[in-house]
Amino acid sequence: MTMLINDKKGGILLQKKEIEDYSLFLYSLKDITPKDKVKFIREFLGYSLSKNGKNYSYGGLLEKLKGIKVSNNSFLVPHENSSVVEAYLQSRGVSFVAKK
Repeated sequence: MTMLINDKKGGILLQKKEIEDYSLFLYSLKDITPKDKVKFIREFLGYSLSKNGKNYSYGGLLEKLKGIKVSNNSFLVPHENSSVVEAYLQSRGVSFVAKK
């Protein structure tokens, strides 16, 4: 069985062999205030904005750790960076499950 992770444009990001080198995180923001949700999303996933006709993009922690967002509440991170992500999620009060 071949397992593939595709990006939104149809390109293949990871194949089964590469997926084994990643930890899967499932998280929930349901117990966090709206203000803290926005702060978490901006810090962790990054954001972009347009101002005065210019576009600015700010990468988040997930990008810096070479992680991949899989869906709205899940992402993959290389095994060597999983402890950093776990500590960050705990510090922000985010409930999560890590599958290695």
